[in-house]
Amino acid sequence: MQARFSTEEIFRQLADVLTQSGYPDFLPTLVQRLAEILDVEYCLIAEATATSTEARTIALWGQGQLLDNITYPLKGTPCETVPEREPCVYAQGVCQVFPDDVLLVDLGVESYLGMPILNTSGQKMGILSIMATKPLQMPEIGREVLRIAAAQVGAELERTQSERFIRKLTYRDNVTQLPNRAHLLEKLQNWPKADVSKAALGLALIDISRFKELNDLFSFKVGDELLAAVAGRLRQDLPESCYLARYSADQFALLSPVYSVRELEQLCRQVQKLFMWPFHCAGKDFALHVNLGCALVASDELNGPELLRFASIALAEAKSSGGGLKVFEPSMSQALSQRQIVLERFMLALRSGKLSLHYQPQIDLASCQLSGAEALCRWYDEEWGWVRPDTFIPLAEERGLMPELGNWVMQTACRQLNLWQQRGYRLPGRLSVNVSARQLDNEQLVSDFATCSSGITPTQIELEVTESLIMENAERSLRQMAELEAMGFSWAIDDFGTGYSSLAYLTRFRASTLKIDRAFINNIPGDHHHNMVVKTILAMAKSLDMLTIAEGVETAEQAAYLLQLGCARAQGYHFGKPVPADEFAERWLKPLAVKS
Repeated sequence: MQARFSTEEIFRQLADVLTQSGYPDFLPTLVQRLAEILDVEYCLIAEATATSTEARTIALWGQGQLLDNITYPLKGTPCETVPEREPCVYAQGVCQVFPDDVLLVDLGVESYLGMPILNTSGQKMGILSIMATKPLQMPEIGREVLRIAAAQVGAELERTQSERFIRKLTYRDNVTQLPNRAHLLEKLQNWPKADVSKAALGLALIDISRFKELNDLFSFKVGDELLAAVAGRLRQDLPESCYLARYSADQFALLSPVYSVRELEQLCRQVQKLFMWPFHCAGKDFALHVNLGCALVASDELNGPELLRFASIALAEAKSSGGGLKVFEPSMSQALSQRQIVLERFMLALRSGKLSLHYQPQIDLASCQLSGAEALCRWYDEEWGWVRPDTFIPLAEERGLMPELGNWVMQTACRQLNLWQQRGYRLPGRLSVNVSARQLDNEQLVSDFATCSSGITPTQIELEVTESLIMENAERSLRQMAELEAMGFSWAIDDFGTGYSSLAYLTRFRASTLKIDRAFINNIPGDHHHNMVVKTILAMAKSLDMLTIAEGVETAEQAAYLLQLGCARAQGYHFGKPVPADEFAERWLKPLAVKS
């Protein structure tokens, strides 16, 4: 191994690649980078326990490229000699030591350095090794590099194994061994949106009639045996293209690509025929009757929860009518019609200037002075009055209106900042504007915001996005966020703690502000659990040099406690509700001290 890099540079590059732990391509990236920084031709990570007779590579780099993974016998190879604790080094002449290792001979390998991969219990999980066609000139550096890398790989492999085990427990129904409701929901969420075959997705809910009575009469043990028998028959006789899950206590869910309502009905009739013969359990024959409710939707319009709701409505209709099978129709649900009415009136309000922005103050807890504000979208309908945001925002998300709505919010907020400035008002701090996942998915977001914010300085705006929305498409989100930050916008992570995010990603978000969700503020300072959550979030934010804002502060006691914990700012009804722009300016933008 030649001194291609200085020792300091080797460890700097190693630290850089190890920060990618947790990413899907971490292990392939690691073997490539190790080969580069240690100047060797080959690097591999293989799974192999202390009792294994063969190893299976999970990342393999050679001859300047990632290679297909292989399984190879350990006997007669240097990998066989890698112990359970220390590295194994053959600085040169490794082919002479292992003449039976044909692969080493064919590749002309001269030197080998292998390190065991251990779990937290000290058990061997695999091997991390490098090979070169020249003698190792710096084996001590290579040994230390591989020791550090192997420790991270061990943690990664252990995490992956734990996730597999937890996933199996989380997504498998113990009675029927079918996927459970949670897995069904995930399956719906991840169903391909673009189906080249143009097939729709059909969903049928299969309900076993009067199943509770069977449990009461013959015990839950017999009931579980019956459910397992039903699952076995369905799984055996339905087409392989069907996905089957246990949806609830006495219901199964069936997913299948279909091309028409008629095809979906035919599939459901096939299910009904499977119940024409009794099920033999506990020495008895049980004749079961089922009701089915089904619905279908084009794959590119799939909304999993809505599809489930449609099938559930159809099932209720089947049970109430005694028909046994019903396909969802719009007439079955007044709610569906109402949603369409709301959507149409919202679109009209959006495009005819009938929406408005209200502004909620953000307060510096130490000085009790105004430190910024958040712009919130409001809709007043002449017939319905004020329509709740949680009614129209999800509709805008579902129907692809968020880019249009988001641009309107940004443009209106920037105009208002300009208007306040023209009237001699100055907003301390920044004005916060919410950004949705759909906006981050929009490739035009950066140019749209550049246009919408003309006339003001981007440093006057802070963009808020929830952690869970960023994670929906983390890499694209990070790219968009970086470009907007370069323009001068700052970022806040909203509703922190309520969704899922990886700390590895959090350190890359480059957000300057962390907003603590109101769900954790509601019960402080009385609730010990929420107290600890808030303290932990504040400590983490401090370590990342991030400003903290507590949302939903409604009492002086909460404000005082947050100040004591070190929270910088807060917003909530205790300080002020969201109000129209003129009212906000009159109350907050005058040079008067804000009373807590």
